[in-house]
Amino acid sequence: MEILIVFSFSWIIKTKGGVYLKKTLVAVLTIFFVVTIALLNLGYFTDIQTMAVGAFNMLRTSVPYSLIKDYEGDNLIKKKEAETELKKICLTNLEYSNWENYLDYIELSITKGNVLPNGENELIVALNLSKDLAAVCVFSDNSQSYDFVQKIDNLLPIESIKMIKIPGQEFDFLVIYQIADERLGAYYYEKFLEVYMYNDGAFRKKLRETIFYEEIYKSIWIDQSAPADEWNKNTIKNNVLFIENSNLYIDVSGTKNKLKATGSNSIPRSSDFKLVDSSSYKYKYYWNREFQEFSRKEDTVIFNSTQGFIIGDSETDVKNLRGFSKNKYKLLTVSGKILYIDKELIDEKTD
Repeated sequence: MEILIVFSFSWIIKTKGGVYLKKTLVAVLTIFFVVTIALLNLGYFTDIQTMAVGAFNMLRTSVPYSLIKDYEGDNLIKKKEAETELKKICLTNLEYSNWENYLDYIELSITKGNVLPNGENELIVALNLSKDLAAVCVFSDNSQSYDFVQKIDNLLPIESIKMIKIPGQEFDFLVIYQIADERLGAYYYEKFLEVYMYNDGAFRKKLRETIFYEEIYKSIWIDQSAPADEWNKNTIKNNVLFIENSNLYIDVSGTKNKLKATGSNSIPRSSDFKLVDSSSYKYKYYWNREFQEFSRKEDTVIFNSTQGFIIGDSETDVKNLRGFSKNKYKLLTVSGKILYIDKELIDEKTD
């Protein structure tokens, strides 16, 4: 703006000339600079800049219908451009601006579902950013575009997403299937699901369950007296079914295997491991409508006069395949604390 004004005054000087006009010019310039300084002191231009940035961010936090149409269309160029813009919008909402330099490496997938109270057909965008990081953005439909509502971040790479009806509610659980791949260095691999429910302005995790787990380690890492060339492989394979009726429950049936291999200083081939122990099991998770929590018992239990839910068992916990902890329950109290307690100390709730 200042450059245009100066050019305008320069033109007047050349075409009009004269001492009087030059004095007038000096007066006008003086007034201009005084007003500019005053406006700067009042924060006028800062407000304009803030408003401009705010408007830009608002554009970057909503998803136009046209963008989804292009993404789902057959035009490959428009589809790629829409995918890039969707990634940018999600990264803005996630406050992951540093990831914009890696857009080509980010995997994106979208689905739609009713996962918000009083909502319908929300847009759910999943981003796999790296082998150790993923996130989900949820947008509500306002009949013109999709507005950002909430995020679920610090996830592991997402394999798939589905919705499960919440008993007594008009919206669904958001079930996210993920993969933890640490076979390079840490020697374990896991596929698992997490169940989220929108409550009090955020998505709350209500359950985590393993689908497949494998770990490999040397016996000497645990027992210094063990043979130096002995290796262990522990696996868990679970079949997880959501039984949707008047009161949702989750049916889990699985197998736990222990295998060993000897004669190698490096990780043995899969065929070198021999089965030494195997066991099968079944259990259920029941949805408690009153407290909005899952439990392996149909009702709450009591421990030291504290009411809670059994959410895990040492016999089927992937973190306990080496047998460090036995005959224990993982208890979630109604106040949100996690306790690991001996099974015999649990009382069934009778009131």
